[in-house]
Parts: sequence; C-alpha cells; structure tokens
Amino acid sequence: MAGNKGILEHYISQFSSLKRAPGKVWTDATKKKAPHKPVLLLALLDLVHRGGVPSSFIDINSDLIELTELFNHYWRRIVPLGQSSSIAFPFSRLSREPFWALLSTTGQEISPADINNTSSVSYLRKYAIGAKIDDDLFLLLQGEDNRSVLREHLLQACFSEASQGLLREQSILNREVFDYSKVIEEKAHQHSVHERKEQDDYSSFVRDQAFRRIVVKVYDHRCALCGIRIVTPEQHTAVDAAHIIPWSISHNDNVDNGMALCKLCHWAFDKGMMGVSKDYDVIVSKQVMLEPNAPGFLMTLEGRRIISPENSAMWPSQENLKQHRRDWRL
Repeated sequence: MAGNKGILEHYISQFSSLKRAPGKVWTDATKKKAPHKPVLLLALLDLVHRGGVPSSFIDINSDLIELTELFNHYWRRIVPLGQSSSIAFPFSRLSREPFWALLSTTGQEISPADINNTSSVSYLRKYAIGAKIDDDLFLLLQGEDNRSVLREHLLQACFSEASQGLLREQSILNREVFDYSKVIEEKAHQHSVHERKEQDDYSSFVRDQAFRRIVVKVYDHRCALCGIRIVTPEQHTAVDAAHIIPWSISHNDNVDNGMALCKLCHWAFDKGMMGVSKDYDVIVSKQVMLEPNAPGFLMTLEGRRIISPENSAMWPSQENLKQHRRDWRL
C-alpha cells in the first residue's frame, strides 16, 4: 500500500465489507444483518480517541471494561430491548476479517470451533489473551480525521439512515463524556472547586457517565464502605458512583463529592443509615437496629477505615462528609 491515502482506502474497503450474518431477527435498522462487528468497531474508535488503546494489541484482561461499556451504549441505541450480546461474540468473530487476529493463550492456532462457540468473555479467555489489529490500521487510527472517515463508512455500510443518526448522536455523547471526565479529573489534581454553571451545561447522561467513569476508576471498582470488589466476566461492576451531597442539591460532580459504593452501601448511605467520620471511618446509624431489622454485616463495618483512592486529591471532601452527617444527624 502506497501512502496514507492508499492505506485509508484499503481499510475503508474492509470496514465497508464486514462479513455479517443475515437473519430474521435483524431489521432494516441494521440492513437485516447482525450488527455486532460494526458496533464493536465503533466502540474501538471511541476508545482510541480516549487514549485507551496504547498499542495494536487489545488485551481482554485490561482493555475490556471501558470497551464493553462503549459497546453497550451503541448496542442499546439500535437493538430492541431484550436482545443482548456479550462483547465476546464480535471480539472473536472479527478474527474472520483480515485486519483482526486473535492471539492464543497457548501459542497454538485457535480452532474455528472455539470461535463459533464463543458467547461469553469467560469462554473467550479460555483460548485467547486478546486481539492484534494491523499495525497500519493502528497507526491510521491515531488520526482523528481518519477515525471520522472510517466511522462514516462503517455507519453507511451497516446501518439505516435512522440508525446512523442515533449512532452519530451516541458517538458525540461518548466524546462529551470523556471530555467532561477529563475536566473532573483535572479539577481534582488542581484542587479546584466546582463551577456550577460549567457543570450545568452538560446533559444528565454525560454528567452521570463522566462522574461514574472517574469515580469507579479511582476506587478501582471497590466499595469505599464495605470493600467489596466484583467485576463479572462480562465486565459488569458491583459498584456505583455515589454523590456524597446529591447532584440535585450541590450540582457538584467533583471527585471529592463522590465515592464508589456497592448497591447496598449506596442505598444505606443515601438513606442516612451509613456515613463517614472526620477520621474517614465508617459510621453505622443506630436507626438500622430499629423495627424488626436484621442489618447483618452492616453493623460489622462500624469504625472500619474506608477504602480510599491512592491519590489523596481524590479523597472524599471533609466538608461534604460533614454536611452528610449533619443532614442525617450521624
């Protein structure tokens, strides 16, 4: 291939002619063919934009969490509710395209049977450590203009005009989520206070996703109060990004107004059943012992040091924790 233009045209052709299975379940929205591969490639383009693909090797152990989240956002925009997919399905089947090669856990050739049977990340990990994309393609993807061109050809080749509009909109939202998450992260490093107007300018989806992206990441998917950390093989996490002072009151998405909390601790914190002391120890309200309650392990958390981010700039704000204790009389 001679020159960048020739390389770009080469991959435009490949992105526009993906091998996709037809089926009655697929509608005109996806041109009556399976959308898995193009949806994964759209997610990959976004992840490259975020700097999340440092080399031409995509590691299923370290790169899959954010890639899966992006994949799911796109999938939900165009696929009817009830039709779900594991990212492992297109991740394995893309090996049938000339620019994508699965790398084996053993160094041996991966059998077609394994690829055909892959429907979960657990199964994928049995035989693959990740995927290698062409070096030429990886270098091409570093250019924003190139990514835009490939995205457009992918959309036009694989989706109806209506679906193209929805997916373009999702691409813009994904970019805004990343941009806003960087704003949140930079404010934490600079110890800046939040600016209400600036944060109000973003949609609720963008704010929620950006806040979640940073908070869950800095807590490494671990609940600050009970310490639980569970990431399923399909890359779902057990924790939420919880505001200490609710957004509806504070309009504050700074990292120090957040903690990663599991579903139970999140509910208990929001209801004033749990809090955090000035020494960063867990407080359990006596209210949990009222009525015929059986609070179980929650009582064992009393006095336990919270799990906090490695970077102290990301720790929960003492002012916000104090306000939470005051609001709930903890």
